Amino acid sequence: MSNPIVNKITLVLAITSTATLAGFSSYRLLLPFQMVTPGAMSLPMIQPYQTLRGHSVWIYAIAISPDGNTLASGSYNGTIKIWNLHTGKLLHTFKGHADAVVSLAISSDRRVLASGSWDNRIKLWNLETGTLIRTLEGHKDDVEAIAISPNGKSLASSSADNTIKLWNLDTGKELFTLQNVGWVKSVAFSPDSQKLASGSKDNSIRIWQLNTGSPTLIQTLIGHSQGVSSVAFSPDGQTLASGSMDKTIKLWRLGDGKLLHTLAGHSQSVWSVAFSPNGQTLASGSYDRTIKLWNLPSGKLFANFAGHSKSVWSVAFSPNGKTLVSGSSDETIKLWSVPSDTTKVTRLDFTSGKTRLRKNRFFI
Repeated sequence: MSNPIVNKITLVLAITSTATLAGFSSYRLLLPFQMVTPGAMSLPMIQPYQTLRGHSVWIYAIAISPDGNTLASGSYNGTIKIWNLHTGKLLHTFKGHADAVVSLAISSDRRVLASGSWDNRIKLWNLETGTLIRTLEGHKDDVEAIAISPNGKSLASSSADNTIKLWNLDTGKELFTLQNVGWVKSVAFSPDSQKLASGSKDNSIRIWQLNTGSPTLIQTLIGHSQGVSSVAFSPDGQTLASGSMDKTIKLWRLGDGKLLHTLAGHSQSVWSVAFSPNGQTLASGSYDRTIKLWNLPSGKLFANFAGHSKSVWSVAFSPNGKTLVSGSSDETIKLWSVPSDTTKVTRLDFTSGKTRLRKNRFFI
C-alpha cells in the first residue's frame, strides 16, 4: 500500500529535477496551483479578440469616432487608414502627409478627422469620403500632438518648435500661439472645452484656461522625473492622468493640483493613457509591449493585455467602454474586450521573460 507522504515527496523531487533541466521559467509552469509563490502570482494576461492588419510600418496613432463605428489609424509612412470598428473591414486609406502621422482626432459630430504629422502640418479630412478639407500650416517643426475640443470649435496642436497653437476648426484660422512652452508631446481638452492640458519634455504638465479671451496658464503640475508623453482628462473633468518616460502614470486632482496616485507597473516608458467613458478605469500603453488596466479611484492594477510584439504607442476606449483598441510598432491594431467587473478578475498568469529594448525615438 502506497504512502501518501512519500508520493508527494517523490512528485516534488520529480518536478524539481525537471526544472533543473528545463530552466526556472519552465519550473514555474510545472508548479501546482497551491505551490505558486507570491512572486509568480500576477494579474490576468488578456489576449486580443481581433487583430487588424493593413499597415506595413509602425502605427503611432489611433482615434475612435464618437458613435463607435469608425476607427482611424496613422502610421510612420504618412498614411491614415479608416476601419469599420465592428467588422474590422478596411474602408479607406488617406494619403497626403509627407512624414509620419503621430496624432489623430475625430470631431464630436464625426464630420472631421484631424491628423498631425512630422511634416510640420495638420490636415483636416472628411471622415466619410476621405476628401482633404484643408491643411493647417504654421508650425516650424514636427507636429507632435493634436486634440479637438469636445464642443467641436477648436483644435490644439503642439510641436517640436516649442509652441502650442489653437485653431478654429471650421475656418482653419490660427487663433493663438503659446510660445516657449518646450517640446510638448501631448495635449488634451477638458470635457467642457474650457481647459487644455499639455505634457512636456521638461517633465511638467501645464493646465491652461481657455475661456478668458486668451489662454492663461493656471497650473503647473510637477512630479514626473522624465518627459510626459501623454495626458488625459477624466470624463467628469476633475482628474488628469499623465503617462511618462519615467515608467509611471500619475493621477492629479485638478482643483488644487494634488497628486492622488502614482501608478507603477510598466517596465518601460508609458506612451499613452486613456480613461474609460465611465471614468472607473484607466488604460496605459507602453514601450514594454503591454497594456495595463487600472481601477479608479483606488489606482490598483487589475489586468494586463499582452499580444503586441513591439511597443504600444496608442490606446483608446470605444464609447461604450467594452472595447479597448491599441496601435503598435508591430504594424497591427488589436481589439480587446474590457472586463466588465474589475472586482471579479481573479485568473492567474505565469508568464515570465525579459523584453529586449530598443533605443527610444522620442525625447532624445
